[in-house]
Amino acid sequence: MFVGCSVTAPLQRRQTTAHLAQLSRAERQEQQADHRPQVVKIQRDSNTFYLAPVDTLEGGERVLALQIEQVTVMARMRSVPERNGRVKLDFMVTLPKQLLGKSRNVLITPILHKPEGAVPLEDLVIRGGRFSMLQQRDYWQYEKYCWVFGPDSVQAERVFNRFVKFPYPEDARLDSVVERRGLISYYYSEEVPTDETSKRLSITLQGVVEGIDDSAYRMPASDTLSYVVSSMLSFVDTVPRYRIRIIDKYVSVSDRNYIQFFVGDTRVVDTLGDNRRQLDKITDLMSRIVGQEEFYVDTITLTAAASPEGPFAMNERLAKGRAQALKQYLARRYGRHIDTLLTVRWVAEDWDELARLIKSTKELPHRSEILESIAAEKNPDRREAKLQQRFPAQYRYIREKLYPQLRAVNVRYDLRRVGMVKDTIHTTELDTTYARGVELLQKRKYAKALYILNDYNDRNTVVAHLSLGHDERALELLSTLPEDAVTEYLRAIACSRLGRKTEGREHFLEACRLDERMEYRGNLDPEITELLKD
Repeated sequence: MFVGCSVTAPLQRRQTTAHLAQLSRAERQEQQADHRPQVVKIQRDSNTFYLAPVDTLEGGERVLALQIEQVTVMARMRSVPERNGRVKLDFMVTLPKQLLGKSRNVLITPILHKPEGAVPLEDLVIRGGRFSMLQQRDYWQYEKYCWVFGPDSVQAERVFNRFVKFPYPEDARLDSVVERRGLISYYYSEEVPTDETSKRLSITLQGVVEGIDDSAYRMPASDTLSYVVSSMLSFVDTVPRYRIRIIDKYVSVSDRNYIQFFVGDTRVVDTLGDNRRQLDKITDLMSRIVGQEEFYVDTITLTAAASPEGPFAMNERLAKGRAQALKQYLARRYGRHIDTLLTVRWVAEDWDELARLIKSTKELPHRSEILESIAAEKNPDRREAKLQQRFPAQYRYIREKLYPQLRAVNVRYDLRRVGMVKDTIHTTELDTTYARGVELLQKRKYAKALYILNDYNDRNTVVAHLSLGHDERALELLSTLPEDAVTEYLRAIACSRLGRKTEGREHFLEACRLDERMEYRGNLDPEITELLKD
């Protein structure tokens, strides 16, 4: 940093400090009454300062003042409304012309402070005319060099650093300038996302002034400017929701598995195909069910089935033999006492399951005709023969794709709840799904919360819709809820957004009649302010 007679020396000698002050009501009214916007044209001479276009400041709004010596920042309001998971932070920065100087560049960075850390927002850049001309000359020299010599990317970076003394800042704004009473003002506006920690947001300013003689003065960080985030979350109903649960004395658990056998054989070979995994699955589930203490195991029914190819009598022998072989295998692996619980059954040819598979296989043509043919023939051997003769192409698909799914083993566990006398009892339990939806809502994860709360159609569903901007749907749901102060207030919000001012005003007044606190709440919501305008 240069001091002496440098361009920034006067600023260094003055040791700029920062402080935060709220305007009084009289000062605020004076600022609002004196506001006469006048946009300065961008000109390339020594008297023009370059800032970026954003929104214009609307009149009649409350302000706070943050001063960095003679640099003043005015926030439009202390509280800001949250909409669609975002809030708009804005303020006015005012500087005396003499602070800038023709040979200076002023860079101001708003810093958003959140619990997880500080987030720099877009920079504001104000360039004196001479400083701007220097930048333009440097960029012209750099571009001319590149046009003549065509350097590669590495060389171009070195050349840029050599030619361009003061690069244009990235992500900076050129702003609308308002000039009044010897001051230069500009309006800053930025939308930032909210999260569960965004009840209050804070802004500070950091600034640096550069001179064309390489001198620089870094302004100390300003005091904090705070914004209170106003959202619909204050209307969230946090009362736990319960649901009725019916508990049955008798319960059954079914498990379907696919065990492969050699053709015409009933032996259980655990190394064949996927048998090892399927058999482990059966024994693991059996171990958990038999070992738990909440239920008695009355019976375990093991049912083996075969597919229809071949004679029915042979398929019946295979299904019976495979069921008995599986029982013996499980008894050896789990323990002989399982014999007393295991009941063996078999299905020679599972035509009912085949009909269900055919009906659900949309890529199989002539499904209706195939199902009619199966239902019409009662003899299982002639049934398959007709199927093969009438629908040869479809039969090949059925045999290759669907028959393997019929060679299954179903295990059914019939259980009885320990200590329960009645066949059924009704009890209430906390609705944990609903509680999760409310938790997501409070964390401002509105879309995920609505996915859960959408079926409940209560006040929290309305809050989620309003937070996402679904105002029509919110108003529909509000018409079905009991009339109270909160319901009327939320109706007023939805009506205001939809442009139904007269109706919205009536709902707001009714909300205030039912609960006078709603009048104070209305000061936080711009939609309510809009309703009360003449």
